[in-house]
Amino acid sequence: MDFQDLCREKKIITLCMPPHSSHLLQPLNVACFSPLKRLYGDEVSALARSRIHHINKETFLPAFKAAFSKAFTAENVRAGFRGAGLVPHNPEVVLSKLDVRLRTLTPLKPSNVAWELKTLRIAYEVEE
Repeated sequence: MDFQDLCREKKIITLCMPPHSSHLLQPLNVACFSPLKRLYGDEVSALARSRIHHINKETFLPAFKAAFSKAFTAENVRAGFRGAGLVPHNPEVVLSKLDVRLRTLTPLKPSNVAWELKTLRIAYEVEE
C-alpha cells in the first residue's frame, strides 16, 4: 500500500507487463544494451588482436567507455522508444509484439462421470 500511495502522490502510473515481454517492452534493452554487448565484444576482440589477453581495470574501462559511447546515443535511445511503440504511443505496435490472442472462454460442459472424494488409508489403495 505504501508503494501505491507513493506512486499516486508522485503521479506515477504503474503498469503490469505480461510475462516474458520485458525484452520487447523495455526500449533500452532492444536499442542500447544489445548493441552495447556486441560493441564491447568487438572492443575485447581488438584488445586480443593487440595481444592483450587479460582484462583488468585499466583495459576494461577504456574498452567499455568506447562501446558505451557508440551504443548509448540519443538516436539509439529514441529509436528504442519508437521501436517499442512507446513514443509516440502506438498501442498497435506494442500489441503486435506480444502475440496476444483475445478469446472468449467457453464454460466447461458438465461431465457424466461422478467423482467420489475419499482419503487413502494405506499405500496399496493408490494402485486400485
